[in-house]
Amino acid sequence: MQRSPGVVPAVLLAAFAVFVGGCGRPTLPGQQFKGERYTSPGTVATESPLPDEPIREWGPPDAKVQVIAYYPFDDRHQRLVDLLREAAEERYPGKLYVKYVDPRTPEGLALMRRAELQVQAITINGESSVDLDSPAGVRTVDLLRDMGRYWTEDDLTKVIDQEVGKAYGREAVPSPTE
Repeated sequence: MQRSPGVVPAVLLAAFAVFVGGCGRPTLPGQQFKGERYTSPGTVATESPLPDEPIREWGPPDAKVQVIAYYPFDDRHQRLVDLLREAAEERYPGKLYVKYVDPRTPEGLALMRRAELQVQAITINGESSVDLDSPAGVRTVDLLRDMGRYWTEDDLTKVIDQEVGKAYGREAVPSPTE
């Protein structure tokens, strides 16, 4: 088998060029190019201050339906705070207990670890995954995943409605127009 006379020098030249020029990989872990740091969407820094009250509770602690949310108290999650507070105080007074925990604080992080959670989540009666009955059939709402991407506020409201209905009877669930 004959080799072409230019193959060996071409391979050596290519190897030398890669050695001198580098492979294009980051110069240091976490850096794309010297002086630039990559920030993934999941690691975007929040500029909101830590809350004075890292844990807030609404509704009676002995209610049959218990919702615990592990999310920061910040502008991005304010709608979730309002939705859960309204559910406990207005929609299901006396039937729903809500605890909202900011995991950025030492107290909140301790509660999150005690619940054996690694990510922000909502648990309902200790479960982060709930089978939701719907006209299209049963589907699982996984509250360990991102709100808005994997489940919506509507899904959360329907799950709470369903769990209150199971615990207290369907008549305890207000109609959508109420």
